[in-house]
Amino acid sequence: MTICKARCVPETSRDEMTAEALALAYDASADLGKRAVIDAIAATMNSIGDPLERIWIEDAHGRRRTYKVEEALAVLGQRANFRYLWAIPESERRNSKSRWLTAATIDNIAANSATLFFAVPRGLAKEFVPHVTLLESLVQANIVPQYGFGYMRGYGSPDYLSFGYACGSGSKLPEQMDWVRLSALSKGRAGGLVERPDRNRYARRPIVDVFPLNVLSDIHLQQKLADASFREWILQRTGQESLLQIGPRCFTWSVPASRTASLSAQLKEFGLAIGATPSRFPASDRLR
Repeated sequence: MTICKARCVPETSRDEMTAEALALAYDASADLGKRAVIDAIAATMNSIGDPLERIWIEDAHGRRRTYKVEEALAVLGQRANFRYLWAIPESERRNSKSRWLTAATIDNIAANSATLFFAVPRGLAKEFVPHVTLLESLVQANIVPQYGFGYMRGYGSPDYLSFGYACGSGSKLPEQMDWVRLSALSKGRAGGLVERPDRNRYARRPIVDVFPLNVLSDIHLQQKLADASFREWILQRTGQESLLQIGPRCFTWSVPASRTASLSAQLKEFGLAIGATPSRFPASDRLR
């Protein structure tokens, strides 16, 4: 598949297309307005033949403005400087339909976390290769996510893309945001299993679900499932080649789409996968 101008793709064609998407969750210490983040996005866009052309920023007061890349870097750099960032590649130039085929966005609005989302049309490159390329560039720059997942989805407004998988409507539900934040808690929050044995499920760092691509931290992999660690459990079920170390604190776990449901069911039994039933977690625990 070759890059096509988004504005030239008719609505009927978009309805038949799917995207490979990656959502990455960061804690409060991450600065996603750094040059290294923009450089990583730009390098990934170049690798798929769709160079980054503009940066669209919504500032802390809700004002939106489109910048050339170098101009955008001059107004970024501090977390408080922006709420949302949209990286606009060449293919999305003057796309008035707001149903982006290629999207890279940063949601910086939460007080204690931020998310980065990246999606490209399916078939543009080998499955999830650009997404892992982006992750590798970020980790090399010491911009390490606490958690992430890669999956297939349709198209919509870029600020709704990363949390639309569960309900299919593209709506950004508050509960979905809480699921991702719960999976990106600080290292200190991952402990406490011995001190709070009656609430083991809530003291560990769960994952949202099992996806074709799962971005895990070292803390995720250290958690116990019966007599084995999560890392050992993964190797036993999907093999050594399925777990790739990106950096000291970052790993990807690749799962065939045909096996995600069965593995998800097993992890839910251990209380390690939240899945689509957040009601079983008290609101106070989902929000921590």
